[in-house]
Amino acid sequence: MSDSLLPAGPNTPNPIRRRSQLPDSEVALAALATTVAKAWQASELPELLWLTKADLAAQAEAFARHRDAADAAGDARTPQSKRLKALDQLLNAGLRYVKGYLAEAHDDETAYYGEFGIEKAHQKYGLPVGRPERVKAVTKLLAALKSHGFDKKKYGTAHWQPLLTEYQQLVEQTTETTGQRSGKVSSKSQGKKQVRKALQALIHHLKANYPDTFEAQLRAFGFQKESYGG
Repeated sequence: MSDSLLPAGPNTPNPIRRRSQLPDSEVALAALATTVAKAWQASELPELLWLTKADLAAQAEAFARHRDAADAAGDARTPQSKRLKALDQLLNAGLRYVKGYLAEAHDDETAYYGEFGIEKAHQKYGLPVGRPERVKAVTKLLAALKSHGFDKKKYGTAHWQPLLTEYQQLVEQTTETTGQRSGKVSSKSQGKKQVRKALQALIHHLKANYPDTFEAQLRAFGFQKESYGG
């Protein structure tokens, strides 16, 4: 029987879980990079061939800035998303009454659904799920309400026009915000990789230059693993 299949005995040592020299949290990583960059600038430790002290300081500053920008863009999108969900519910609720108007006026009301932007999906008739497509559908619905003489009813033009105006504006804003946030998240992710690579290199640099006292040097530079959290 292979040794790997034998059950662990009482004398089998437990695997050692080493805490990473770098934090997982982006907030903690940004703070560490800033601290280390300042310590290196004030230290006699020489620069690396591919990384200068100024480079690390610039990378730390850029990463912190991009991280904050990505978070801010995400926060800005949240209220827009909540309002769009609420408007989706209002649009769906109002559509039931428009279907009722058609059912009263025509024997085969589904034959007129296309004029009102209503389509069939998953065995149900409704407005498109995609929001840009939904904007187009409600625009068709508004025109059809007038052409079929439903525009003066309770769920006629006065009901749908304000919903469409707000919905269209929010869809446009959300599309723009999402694009901006995607770019900021991409910049943050790239910056995170660069910062981690630089800090890992600096850890090895300290170990190579201070073989007997590198642990104290690491702490002096800010690499204090117990402060990183989980």
